[in-house]
Amino acid sequence: MSIRSFIAIEIPDEIKESLRRTQQQLRSADVKVRWVDHRNIHLTMKFLGDVSDSDIPKICEVVKAAAAATPPFGLEVAGLGTFPRKGPPRIIWAGVEGALETLGRLAEDIEGGLAEEVGIRPEHRAYHPHLTLGRVKSTRGVDQLAQTMRKCDSSDFGGFTAKNITLFMSELSPGGAIHTPMATMAFEG
Repeated sequence: MSIRSFIAIEIPDEIKESLRRTQQQLRSADVKVRWVDHRNIHLTMKFLGDVSDSDIPKICEVVKAAAAATPPFGLEVAGLGTFPRKGPPRIIWAGVEGALETLGRLAEDIEGGLAEEVGIRPEHRAYHPHLTLGRVKSTRGVDQLAQTMRKCDSSDFGGFTAKNITLFMSELSPGGAIHTPMATMAFEG
């Protein structure tokens, strides 16, 4: 049996609420976007996709080891952007600032551990921390979206101390993805 899953740092509710208000502002642009439910916004460290349920304990051990070597660290959520950086946008995101060196090391430890211990192929792209707010479904209206984003671009959504990391199961449903925590590991470094 396989489980669709990912590893992420949860975001405090007050930041999610601030992001929800920005999503509302961005909705005024006449562009087709599938918005992420603000309750599901998180800082993805690694999307695993479908993994065998027998690999879950090994994945938890890798994440636990990476968390044990990482101290709690501060992050700020600020600014907006899109991927790709050139050409029509496909992803609308909020930026992440703060202890990016610690966050980067954590991402590397998880990538390396999963490759070595579980056989999960590492990403070929550099880790770029962000919070996905929406997925653009059409190029119609993207100029208006860019203008609306510029009005919000200096937004500071708030800061928090990341104290743990979670392995989530993600079930797709007609109403959107349902994310269920499977294991949470504390930063102890």
